Amino acid sequence: MKLLKGWKLRILTGLALATLGGQLQAQMKPGSMDPSLLSGQGPMGPASYRIPGPPPGMMQDPSMDPSMGMPPMGMDPNLPMAGYGPDGSGMEGMPCGPNCGGPGCGCGGGMECSDMFGRDRCGFWGGLLSKLGACRGKLRPYGEGGIATQRWFDIYGEAMFLRRTSGLNNFLTSTRGTGLADPVMSTDQVEFDDLEAGLSLQANFQTGPGSNIELVYFGLNNWEQTANVTSNLPNLFSFISNFGTTPVNGFDDSDRSLEHTLRYQSGLNNGEINFRRRWSEPHGFIQGSGLIGVRYMDIDETATFTARGEFDDTFFGNSPRFLDYTTMTQNSLVGFQVGGDLWYNLYPGVKLGIEGKMGVYNNRAHQDTRIFGNSIPNTFNESVLANRAAYITQITPQLYYRLNYSWAIRSSYQVMFIDNVALAPENFNGAGLAGLGANPSRVPRINNDGEITLQGFTIGAEYMW
Repeated sequence: MKLLKGWKLRILTGLALATLGGQLQAQMKPGSMDPSLLSGQGPMGPASYRIPGPPPGMMQDPSMDPSMGMPPMGMDPNLPMAGYGPDGSGMEGMPCGPNCGGPGCGCGGGMECSDMFGRDRCGFWGGLLSKLGACRGKLRPYGEGGIATQRWFDIYGEAMFLRRTSGLNNFLTSTRGTGLADPVMSTDQVEFDDLEAGLSLQANFQTGPGSNIELVYFGLNNWEQTANVTSNLPNLFSFISNFGTTPVNGFDDSDRSLEHTLRYQSGLNNGEINFRRRWSEPHGFIQGSGLIGVRYMDIDETATFTARGEFDDTFFGNSPRFLDYTTMTQNSLVGFQVGGDLWYNLYPGVKLGIEGKMGVYNNRAHQDTRIFGNSIPNTFNESVLANRAAYITQITPQLYYRLNYSWAIRSSYQVMFIDNVALAPENFNGAGLAGLGANPSRVPRINNDGEITLQGFTIGAEYMW
């Protein structure tokens, strides 16, 4: 009977304690420590805590158990320990002895691991890849504002590299012997095949929500090319005598020569004032703009043909026969243009776009020719001026990469087509030197039907304050 009463007493006591603990836990504020973390005194015990252990059946973390390799209390943590790496040293942040190779040692993981000669055991490529990996965050585009960031910048500067891929007709300047049987030099030998560097600048001034005025300049590109032909015999004839046929056997100045040279130079400058209005689709993935503006483009060219021959009893006495024939053209294009751009926001801070412009312009073309030779006592000059409608089309695929709030880099591929301009080599006049006297029979003319195609790439930086 006493045993039964003791058993009942223990059950009632347990129920009372459970009820008291549940009421206490229910009254605790959200975020309070779990009473189960309290010491064995129970919820009402003193403020002593215990570290919770793993649930039953789970393995204890070796790092929490001194018997699993952690140094006992009071041991110097800088000393090597057993159980970490093949030589007992591989913990990250721990010193590594010679020939170590444990995980976390070297390659940026704590103190560098070295061999007996002090060399990094990770090697050159391992160390390089580790450093690049540590810098990968710095190479990511600046994505503040998300993928729909509005397209805007205040100023832009870039280097522009352009090549003239077409332009000249194949105008024949020299033959070996009379007639057209053996052509040796023509204007296609002075085509501009090289990329020439120039400068491009742009400034934007906001005039309202989504609209701005932009000032654009690009130019300073200058191309130059030279062709030359020589002969051991005085048998080079030029276009000036129709290659030794008018008059027969040519002129003393330009024909029966030992050397002919053709030099071609060209320069480009461009300025624009545009009004641009920007737009964006609702989700911001695609943005664009339209523009209307005024453009001025200047194309200056010089082509020089020279001939050098034998000594002869010429106007200047017994001196070499020679001719210097120079033609200069200046094209001033002024007119209106329309265009726009379209951008796809590929990733926050990265955009792909394309811009196009086209316009109709008045080309005020001027042609000036100067001729000086051994039989011409004074330099002969002639000039002519003409106006004609010209056309410019420009297409520019672009890539934008934002570095930080203020700076971004931009690269593009440029294609420009310019129609109805005067090119210097195409304005050579083959009328003979006999018509350069006091009453010249030459009639000045200008050919402003030329075409130019420019292609190249740009690289530069945008700044926004």
